[in-house]
Amino acid sequence: MSSNSTRKSVLKHIAEQAGVSVSTASIVLNGRGDEMRISAATQERVRECAREADYTPNVYARKLRKSADGRDTKVVGVFWSTDFLDESMGEFFHNANQTIIDKDYSLEFSIHFFSPCHLEAIRDQLDPWQFNGMILCGARKEDVKYLETLKLDIPVVISNNVQTESMSSVYVDNVDIGRRAAQELAAHGYRRAGIITQKRLTSGAEIRRFGFTSEAEHLGMTVRPEWCVSVDFSDFPSTAEAINGMLSGEERPEALFVVSYHNAISIIMAVNDHAAICPDEQPCALMICGQNSMLNVLAKNAAFVNLGIGIYARQSLEMLILLMNGDLKAPVKWVITPKIDSERLVKMERN
Repeated sequence: MSSNSTRKSVLKHIAEQAGVSVSTASIVLNGRGDEMRISAATQERVRECAREADYTPNVYARKLRKSADGRDTKVVGVFWSTDFLDESMGEFFHNANQTIIDKDYSLEFSIHFFSPCHLEAIRDQLDPWQFNGMILCGARKEDVKYLETLKLDIPVVISNNVQTESMSSVYVDNVDIGRRAAQELAAHGYRRAGIITQKRLTSGAEIRRFGFTSEAEHLGMTVRPEWCVSVDFSDFPSTAEAINGMLSGEERPEALFVVSYHNAISIIMAVNDHAAICPDEQPCALMICGQNSMLNVLAKNAAFVNLGIGIYARQSLEMLILLMNGDLKAPVKWVITPKIDSERLVKMERN
C-alpha cells in the first residue's frame, strides 16, 4: 500500500474516532478549522484522535524533513512584535543562527509578525500543529494573556521582558536596570536627572523608569516632573524641542535616563546641539537603555545599558530546544543581567 493510501486510511480512522466527516478532519488537521467555522471543541477532539494515531498532516511534512545527515528537522515558530522592526531583529536572528551552527541543531524558523496587544489578530497562524515549538518576542501583557487562553500543546518561550507563570520565559529584571542606572549616575556625581520615554511605552521600559525614579529618590537625586517627558521617536523636531526646553531652564537636569534606544539618536543630537550652543555649561550626561554602533559614535558623554538582544536569542533558543527534547519541564525562568558600560561618562566634580 502506498504512503498516500496509508495516510488516507489513517485520516478516515481519525474521522470515525472523532465522529466527524473525513473532509472535516482534513480541514482541522490542515489548520483551517477556524476559517471554516468549525467549533473549538470539535477541532480539539480531531486533534486528540490524531495525536493518538500519531498522525502528521501533509502541511507539516517539513517537520519530518530529513537533514543531510538523516536527522529530523524541527520547525520553530518565531512571533515578532512590530514594535521592534529595527536592527534588534537582525541581531536576534544573527545570534539565533549562530547558536544553530555552534550547537549543531537541525531546525528552521517560521517567522510571523503581530501588532502589540493584538496577537489574536493572527490566530490562524498560531496553530500548534505547524511547529515543534514557539518563541514569542516583544509581546505585551495582553498578548501573553491571549496566548495562555489557547493552551497550546507545544513548548513556548516568551522572550524579552514579559513574565508569566504558565509558560517559560527569558527576561531581564527591568527594575534592577533602572536602579543600577541611577546608582551609576550618582556614583559619577550627578544629582539632577530627567527621564525620556516613548509615547508608545513598552512594559519593560515603563518598569525601568520606575526602578530609576525609586532609586534616584533613595539616593537623594532630584527628578522633577517637568524633566520627565514622553516623545514620539519618529518625530525628531518635537524631541529636539523637548530636550532644549529641559536644558534651557534656570535649573536643568545634569543627566538624562533614556529608557529605550528607539528614540536615542534624536535625543543625542539635541543634547549635542545644546552643548555646541552653550560650550561653557557642563555637558548633559546620558544613560541609554540599548546600544548600537551609531549611538556609540554620536554620544559624547553617555553610558549604555546593553540589553543583550543576542543573549536573548541564544538563551531563548537553547531553552526551547531543551523543552522540545524533554530535557526541561516547563515553566522555566531565565533572568539576564545586562552590563552597564559607563567608561565614557564624565565624572562630575563637586565642591
